[in-house]
Amino acid sequence: MVLATNIAETSLTIEGIRLVVDTAQERVARFDPRTGLTRLVTQRVSQASMTQRAGRAGRLSPGICLHLLGKEQAERAAAQSEPEILHSDLSALLLELLQWGCHDPAALAWLDQPPAVNLAAAAPPAGGALGAGRRAAVGVWPQNGHPRQRAPAGGDAGRCADR
Repeated sequence: MVLATNIAETSLTIEGIRLVVDTAQERVARFDPRTGLTRLVTQRVSQASMTQRAGRAGRLSPGICLHLLGKEQAERAAAQSEPEILHSDLSALLLELLQWGCHDPAALAWLDQPPAVNLAAAAPPAGGALGAGRRAAVGVWPQNGHPRQRAPAGGDAGRCADR
């Protein structure tokens, strides 16, 4: 038996799984550009996620998936999940783009345009880590890089390096 989570939506196949219990909920990281912090939110999964979770039951032999919600609720669920870029902290992405020499993310052809407010929140402060005089040339970083770029954590910890 497997209690379905987002992990159950991967292509992982485990032998002997014949029963999947799907709570039809997931924990999603949501970035708040006002506070600059990311928090976990519990929300209803999409119909595509429910189908994917059901596929974990009986991959190698017959199986059953129990969705813990009514048929009407399942039908009202969104067809697909919202693209992650619409609710993520974009600090690490913005730093990567700057390294590649892209100084205007709006000039890129996005599959899903990230919200302008999230891009603005990810932008370094003027005169901060990426301000004037910090880079030798466009797209070239100092020899050891900036602590914000090397930080293994996302933008929250990286912003601390600016101060």
